[in-house]
Amino acid sequence: MSPPPAKPFTTPGYLFLTTLWAILLPGVVINIVPFTLMAISTAFWDLPIFFIAIGILVPCVAAGFLCRYFRRRFSANLRAGRVPKSFTLRILPFWLPLFWGLAVMAGCFFLAPLSFDYYVGKIFFAFPQYLFLYVQALVSSNPKAFIVPSAILTFLIAMAGTVYVFLFSPTMSKTRGLILCTTITLLLCGIVYESHRRFREAILPPDRHIEIVLDEIRRNPFGRDTCLSEYVPFKENNKLVKIESPALTITSRHPLIHGAFALYPVYAAAVEATWLHTGGFDFDPYYGGYVESGTSPEAFKALLNGFDMVFMLRPSEKQLQEAKDKNIELVITPIGYEAFVFFVNKVNPVDSLCLDQIRDIYSQKTTRWDELGGRRERILPFQRPEGSGSQTAMLRVMGDVPIAPPQREERRRVGSLVVSVADYRNYSNAIGFSFRYYVEGLFQHEGVKLLKSGGVAPTTEAIQNGSYPLIGELVIISRADNTNPNVAKMTEWFLSPQGQELLKNVGYVPR
Repeated sequence: MSPPPAKPFTTPGYLFLTTLWAILLPGVVINIVPFTLMAISTAFWDLPIFFIAIGILVPCVAAGFLCRYFRRRFSANLRAGRVPKSFTLRILPFWLPLFWGLAVMAGCFFLAPLSFDYYVGKIFFAFPQYLFLYVQALVSSNPKAFIVPSAILTFLIAMAGTVYVFLFSPTMSKTRGLILCTTITLLLCGIVYESHRRFREAILPPDRHIEIVLDEIRRNPFGRDTCLSEYVPFKENNKLVKIESPALTITSRHPLIHGAFALYPVYAAAVEATWLHTGGFDFDPYYGGYVESGTSPEAFKALLNGFDMVFMLRPSEKQLQEAKDKNIELVITPIGYEAFVFFVNKVNPVDSLCLDQIRDIYSQKTTRWDELGGRRERILPFQRPEGSGSQTAMLRVMGDVPIAPPQREERRRVGSLVVSVADYRNYSNAIGFSFRYYVEGLFQHEGVKLLKSGGVAPTTEAIQNGSYPLIGELVIISRADNTNPNVAKMTEWFLSPQGQELLKNVGYVPR
């Protein structure tokens, strides 16, 4: 094929055609090889994927020939000197795709919603100016596999185009054009960095593989130093509080018990003390048996689905309504108290917050620690999933003040991307909430300090005398239609001096 005639470009035509060439080329280079391999590898065993690959490959090849034509016409005009007289205009088309990509990335980060599904998430992280990359975003298992190469290739094309034009423009002043393109690139990179930082303040860094995370939670929900397997009843050398001469002995019709993770050492100790263990019981705290544990929503759901009694914080209005909708009457018996606490990193100079300040933080009226006597940092407030005992308590603290959307994080699992409520992470600017025993007794997170509320620390004495303002009730919940007599007996035993002493020895505050 002979070279096309050196028909001169008009300036608008030059800018349009050369920019189009610079935009198409990275997409063609990145897509044509993997989709060719995909078409070859699936030709005989997966026809749907084969036709998808061919459907992308054909326009890629066509775009490749178009790029070849643009390049030859560009080179012919450049050699003949029939291009814009300004060096800046000559190199601008090679930089425009890079400018556009950076601008789009910054805009996506600034405007991104806090929740998006897997496929939208992949497109979000793509450079959408490249032809066919949308499709590859949908079918790729790792969007970084094409985002990073496309970004690098775009930059290399800008460099190569600039050098190529530079060599054919020996007598032109080039300083202004180089300075302009470099300045715009650096400015846009700064905007992308700032937008990414703001985005990460709302969506935290991706967590590890969700199955690994869940497995670690099952084995050790409270951190490295504590594991529920160390509190299994009747297990040799367990860490349960021992009770001498228990006033209650259950020999038959042992109730099915469920409860919140943090209360497992309480009711597991009661089971070991009061049940006459004759073998045959399954006491696995996670995977089923007579005595299980889980989150507060899981415990409450277990009660509605047939368990005899659960140990948790007082249920939320939504949970109570759920029981009412199912015509289930509940018997709720308070057995003790626990402090609802807020905690921060130990390096945070703030030691005390009043309730109004807490509400301002979680309604996003106050967004910086220096407004509260702390460092010049943005506040990163963590929450818990809806229905959990601590989130229910937090909503009660907020009262009529609307709580802001929680921090989110990305969790990957096979075939999907999940954006969920993020648990506390001990960043220097973070604040979280839970219950005192969960933080000090079970979780034992290094580098965390509990905040005073209105100047009052959440000590046992402050909880007992009521001077600490944030107190939650520990309750036993059963169904009014339950016919197992041992449910009432165990509930009464927890109200006895022996049961109250158990609560105290575990680390909670008795009634």
